[in-house]
Amino acid sequence: MSEWFSGNTINGILNLWETPNNHSKCQQNPLNILNYHVQEWGTRALEVVELMFNSDSSIGIFTEVGELWKDFTIPHFKSFYQKGTNSKGGVVVAVGKHLKATHIDTNIENTVIVDIEGLTEQIRIIGIYWPQCQLRNLEGLTSFITEKNYPSGRL
Repeated sequence: MSEWFSGNTINGILNLWETPNNHSKCQQNPLNILNYHVQEWGTRALEVVELMFNSDSSIGIFTEVGELWKDFTIPHFKSFYQKGTNSKGGVVVAVGKHLKATHIDTNIENTVIVDIEGLTEQIRIIGIYWPQCQLRNLEGLTSFITEKNYPSGRL
């Protein structure tokens, strides 16, 4: 109404009202991340897919996946894997293909590090599985820690 009383002509007011506003509101949607201790991918692959889609997760962190992880992929997801210390070990981080994911190379067993873009801010996912028999040394991770981390897994 302030435009009306400002003394503009009707055409001026209509032009003002019809001009598209370039200040679109930022819509924020939750980022669902599923963390699941699989214990052998071969017997639980379908369960993993069902959990991912039922929880509407964009990212999945799966621990103790075993060596059969590559025999089954999650549809519409890109998977990153790091070998474990035994045949049942290993970690998979699955990222929806609607997000840009970059795998960060590391030689840390049972640890996958992935940078995720395509959100309002970049985040770093650190998927970890440390069995009870493995020495837990966080010193090796310090160079990978950033401001926007999401460390998750079974420690």
